Amino acid sequence: MIYRLLLATALVLLLITSGSAGPDKVAFPADYKTQHLLYTTVDRHDQKTVREFYASRETVQRAKAGQPLPSGTVLTMEIHKAKLDDKGEPVRDAKGYLVKDGLTAVFVMEKRTGWGTEYSADLRNGEWEYARFTSEGKPPAQVDTIPCFQCHKPKSGQDFVFTLPQLTTAP
Repeated sequence: MIYRLLLATALVLLLITSGSAGPDKVAFPADYKTQHLLYTTVDRHDQKTVREFYASRETVQRAKAGQPLPSGTVLTMEIHKAKLDDKGEPVRDAKGYLVKDGLTAVFVMEKRTGWGTEYSADLRNGEWEYARFTSEGKPPAQVDTIPCFQCHKPKSGQDFVFTLPQLTTAP
C-alpha cells in the first residue's frame, strides 16, 4: 500500500514539474556552434555588445519557405562584449562593425508544442520558452525570463522572433 502511495505521489510530482513554466525546460544546445548556422550578427551600439544568432538548417529552410517555425525550433543568441578603446568607446573594424571582446552570455529560445499555456495572455509568447546560460553553458543561479517575454511580445506577428526577417535571407 505504501509503495502505491509513493508511486502515485511521484507521478503527480512528475506531471506538475513537467508542465510548469520556466527556463529549466530549455536545455543548453551544446552543439549549436557546429550543427547550427550563424545566420546574422547584430551590433548593439547602445549596449556595447555584439549579438550572434544561430539556428538549425531546418529552421532556416522553413523560414525561407515562409512556413511557420516548427515545434523543436531552437534559436541561440551569443552576447559578446564589444572591445573598447582607452576612452571607453567601442572599437570598430574596417567595415564599421563592433569588434568582439569576449563571450558574456548565451540566450536560448525554444519552441515546443504545448509550451506557454501556464502564462497569462499578457506574457505568453506562443509556445516559446527562454533561458539564459553563462559563457560556459551553465544556467546562472538566478534568472528572470519575464523581461524576455515582455520584450518579444510585440513581435507576435513574427512568431515572437526579432530576427525572423534575417532567417528568411540566411545563407
